[in-house]
Amino acid sequence: MDLKEKLQYYKQSGQGRAEREKTPEHSEVPTSVKALIEHFNAELLAAPHSPVIKIKNTFSCENYRNPISLKRLSKGQINEPVDLNDCLFFDLETTGLSGGTGTYPFLLGFGFFEETRFRIVQYFLPDFGREYFVFKELQPLLERRHTLVSYNGKSYDLPLLKTRAIMNRLEIDFDRMNHLDLLHIARRVWKDSQDRCDLNSVEELQLGLSRPSDIPGWQIPQAYLNFLSTGVIHEMIAAIEHNVQDIYSLAKLLLRLSEVEQRPETLNDSAALLRLAYLAYDIDDYDYFETIENALAKTAEHSSAAIKFLKSKFLKRRKDWQNAARLWQKLSETRAYRFYALEELAKYAEHYKKDYKQALQYCEKALALIALSEELNPYSVDLQLKNAFNKRKERIRRKIS
Repeated sequence: MDLKEKLQYYKQSGQGRAEREKTPEHSEVPTSVKALIEHFNAELLAAPHSPVIKIKNTFSCENYRNPISLKRLSKGQINEPVDLNDCLFFDLETTGLSGGTGTYPFLLGFGFFEETRFRIVQYFLPDFGREYFVFKELQPLLERRHTLVSYNGKSYDLPLLKTRAIMNRLEIDFDRMNHLDLLHIARRVWKDSQDRCDLNSVEELQLGLSRPSDIPGWQIPQAYLNFLSTGVIHEMIAAIEHNVQDIYSLAKLLLRLSEVEQRPETLNDSAALLRLAYLAYDIDDYDYFETIENALAKTAEHSSAAIKFLKSKFLKRRKDWQNAARLWQKLSETRAYRFYALEELAKYAEHYKKDYKQALQYCEKALALIALSEELNPYSVDLQLKNAFNKRKERIRRKIS
């Protein structure tokens, strides 16, 4: 589109749909655009003078169940059951990651459930200055749904959508919608199970999906610029297919996370289960913790000191002192939790059992271990911990005397 044509487009945009439809129907559609339409069996939107390509795909979802729950994994962000038919999944491909008004989304992908079918609609803008038509068509789709689902969209995609809608003078109330960013929930589950939690890594390791011929996401902005300058479409085909896979993976990931919430034993992953155990403690859900503990018992990490540590904290919170003390006795023999356990045992003996001599023994044992560590490596000692045990020891001695 040359400068004259762009000025004509913006003039028409301000005059409403009736004026835009006056664009001559015989205007030439670029060969590259025709080739993309043919490849994807797509639809040409708006006037041929400034075309937008609309691409549709439909998939089946084997594990579909509706509604779903993510109350625990979202840490209360989503308290009510989520109606999948009320969700709109989205992912953008843009000219860069800088954000702001200079970043242009040239491919906008949206997915939604219609019962057990998952439909994806994409809008590809083969040149700058076409967004108005896309947002105008998207407006009803956005207004019919109340939950947005993305992957890292909270910090990038959604703010960009808002900015571009405003720049095109369209009033779309994004703030009325819940936004479920699955990146944060995926990290909450699998951060310790894999090196990275980007969508490609999660879908490969947790969903069993692979992309043998996929274009890397970081190459897509340059691929678009190449398309604009050369009209060669093979990189754009790969980018569009990449976007489809991202959105489809979002749907499958949401269903998988819901399954993890309901049935954590399906993880069979001790690192992930342990993270869920910490989550259960954070949200004070002892029933969920016991379910996770039972699942961990079937893994190689069934005797993990970390799960005993968490359970002792749960039992202390519930004032089940005797069972908590049994766990502290076991933890006092572990390297990672011995000082925590000895401190808790000293508190239990001093304040609950009123057995000051036993409380003193726990303090002296802790201080002996600290002295041994100090002898081996003076810099390894936690002086605050040492002072706390000394202070407790002196207080207990005064009570005995």
